[in-house]
Amino acid sequence: IWTSSYGAVSVDDICRSAGVKKGSFYHYFPSKQDLALATMEEYYEHKIEAVMKPVFAANKTFRTQIDDMVEAILRDNRDNLTHHGCVCGCPLAALGSEMVGQEEHAIRAKVEEIFLRCREFLVTAITRAVEAKEIKPVDPTAKAEEIHDFITGLMIMARIHNSLDGLERDLKSGMMRIL
Repeated sequence: IWTSSYGAVSVDDICRSAGVKKGSFYHYFPSKQDLALATMEEYYEHKIEAVMKPVFAANKTFRTQIDDMVEAILRDNRDNLTHHGCVCGCPLAALGSEMVGQEEHAIRAKVEEIFLRCREFLVTAITRAVEAKEIKPVDPTAKAEEIHDFITGLMIMARIHNSLDGLERDLKSGMMRIL
């Protein structure tokens, strides 16, 4: 689904790729939507949260947190390019943007829920940075949303262009301009 699209991938395709029979799929997941929802949650827990907790550790300066976040995003995208042979971007953004006008409201809602959890890492970091006078006073929630949207946009464009050039060139400098 991530390297192609939700609409283009059937349960048969998923089963073929996973090397399982269709009955096995339906034993664990009532539908492709249920698989997508479970996979998004697992992606958050094992990929996003597992990386972001150490990146945004309270004992780091805000500058170090931002540097570490940029490096984590770039490293992940480079690894995916090497592994998949294409720029995959953010799987949540790719899936969520495909749901516009579709009946999979649960998928769109799950993407938004996870995006809110992702932004909370930034809200906390920005709040601490303002309190420590590392950055000028700002509305942490608004800034976190602006940064998150900026990153998501860069990752979507990287996927569209199948190139990490813009992400590598603009990620850190753009975030610093926003802040």
